[in-house]
Amino acid sequence: MGGKLLIAGGGLEENEKKIHKKLIELAGGIENRLAIIPTASGEAPVNTIKNVEDIWLEIGMKKENIVLLPIFGEEGKGWREPPLGDEENILKLLEGVTGVWFTGGDQYYTHKAFIRKDGAHTKALSRLKEIYEKGGVIGGTSAGAAIMSEVMIASGNNMNALNLPPVYGYEDYDDSDENQDYVRIVKGLGFFTEGVIDQHFDRRPRILRLIKAITDSHKDLYMGYGVSEDTAMIYDRDTKDMEVIGGGAVYIVDCSKIEKSPNTFTTFKNVTFHVIKEGDMYNHQVDKLILK
Repeated sequence: MGGKLLIAGGGLEENEKKIHKKLIELAGGIENRLAIIPTASGEAPVNTIKNVEDIWLEIGMKKENIVLLPIFGEEGKGWREPPLGDEENILKLLEGVTGVWFTGGDQYYTHKAFIRKDGAHTKALSRLKEIYEKGGVIGGTSAGAAIMSEVMIASGNNMNALNLPPVYGYEDYDDSDENQDYVRIVKGLGFFTEGVIDQHFDRRPRILRLIKAITDSHKDLYMGYGVSEDTAMIYDRDTKDMEVIGGGAVYIVDCSKIEKSPNTFTTFKNVTFHVIKEGDMYNHQVDKLILK
């Protein structure tokens, strides 16, 4: 039996405990071992870690079953070689873990910690894939959601998606520069294979950048999934079904029949758009959309 993904759009507030409760349920319940991966949150994400721990303890988990993966985001441009995800102690910590939670922050740190510079998986990422494939749950919010897909949106906004071509990879990325608003397309961790994930949807203008990431990814992809804040998409690896939990929606962008103008960056037609909320279900592989 394959696993589940719980992909949250960031800005968790009213539905935060509900989403974490679902994560623990999908991972087999409070008696199981779950791991917090705080990499995206920077060098010392004390508050982020404490927030997740407190929620899990309130739900009923035991302190000894909460595993902290000490892979903290490294400030500064460039990669550490070997990457942090190749450290042997990380593999030991993941023994017996049935679920993990990637925190928010900057997905750049997670990328460089779990993916080698040549694009290969680190040992830790390979182990996480095994957990998922054997029935475990992989969850994350904000940056922890962005890293889920094989094609990852690293940065960008609608304005630059409208006026500028995308850039690829992290080679020229400077995490200290807040003005890097190009739509940047890089390699994600690849748990979700049905399309491109985007987050903070409907609170931030991101529909154009999602379409650009799909159409300019140089991959055989045509689907995008934008997840609202305070909301999560649940994906079943076996059935390919997608459901929603929380107060917002998942915005499904189908570019399978898109036509693009040869003269501009973002003149399109024939983009199909679905919106699903809690209680709805979607599966594009069998062309199935059930609305509550």
